[in-house]
Amino acid sequence: MYKPSLYALTLIAGLTTCGLIASAQNYSREVKVPGITRLISHDAVPEGFDPVSASDSQLDEFGFPPRPDQSDAEAYSKWVEAVSLTRVPGQYINTGRYHGPNKSNGKIEATSRDNVPAYSSGNWSGFAIAGGSPILTQVRGEWIVPSVNNQFESFTGYMSEWVGLDGDGTDDLIQDGTEQDWIGGTAGYYAWIEFFPQPELEISSFPVSPGDVIQAYSWETESGGVVTGHYFLSNLNTKISGSTSLPIPKGTKFYGKSAEWIVERTEVNGSFTSPIPFFAGSFMGGAYAFRNSSTAIPYWNQANQNITMEQSGTKLSQVGSLSSNSMWFTWDHYN
Repeated sequence: MYKPSLYALTLIAGLTTCGLIASAQNYSREVKVPGITRLISHDAVPEGFDPVSASDSQLDEFGFPPRPDQSDAEAYSKWVEAVSLTRVPGQYINTGRYHGPNKSNGKIEATSRDNVPAYSSGNWSGFAIAGGSPILTQVRGEWIVPSVNNQFESFTGYMSEWVGLDGDGTDDLIQDGTEQDWIGGTAGYYAWIEFFPQPELEISSFPVSPGDVIQAYSWETESGGVVTGHYFLSNLNTKISGSTSLPIPKGTKFYGKSAEWIVERTEVNGSFTSPIPFFAGSFMGGAYAFRNSSTAIPYWNQANQNITMEQSGTKLSQVGSLSSNSMWFTWDHYN
């Protein structure tokens, strides 16, 4: 696993950051949220701090995702775009909702339309890299927040779009994404993070709207035998970013066995609703994973699974490949 150097959350006077001498000051804080322990919000960076020229240890200190190899022009340019936005302090709400592991129904055919092993799931639609060595330690993706406005005012539905580590055959899951709901004739949108089996945390200080372009990073580190999940979201429309970290929930183990890019029907009050229509499709691109290194791996370039969301034999949502790092989700049935 990626192992960062140990750095205090308080900068010491005299620390040189890209030529800037930073005075002693806290840039991160522990946030008290009912039911959650040791939630850290990385609120700000020193004035003049440049993540592009910062060291790896400084990126870790201020809650930035690890820098991809600069030789990969696309992955690196997307990273620069994300980390260059204005940081906002995190405000979080424990919603009691869950974006859980894959509720797999097993293999549904020898090959899918993309010549990739196809699987059925009760709650997921998307692609997942599964297995391989070394373990998977980081995942990122980019999508346009879909609109869920529709004419069915009595319809209630909850869906999410996210990237994550583990959860496909394991009981842990590090993930961040956006939620799109249609409840009683009203659409709702928000960003969230989660270290399952803990519940989702809505980031109320990070607003999202239909049409916003979201970049999401999830990664893990280990220090002193403790695994920590890290989350970085950027909104390219509002020009803001947010960064959070959470220690692994008690009694949970991180495996690093899968990375995934998913559209999901969200679990609410212990059950799943049907997915909701949003112009019949949704795009996700920049789908890269990392195996304990700075080398970005397009999801298509390693053994992966094509996952179809089904209920009682009815296909609800499917995904198809557009390129080695992009995909298109479609809805086939809404009720």
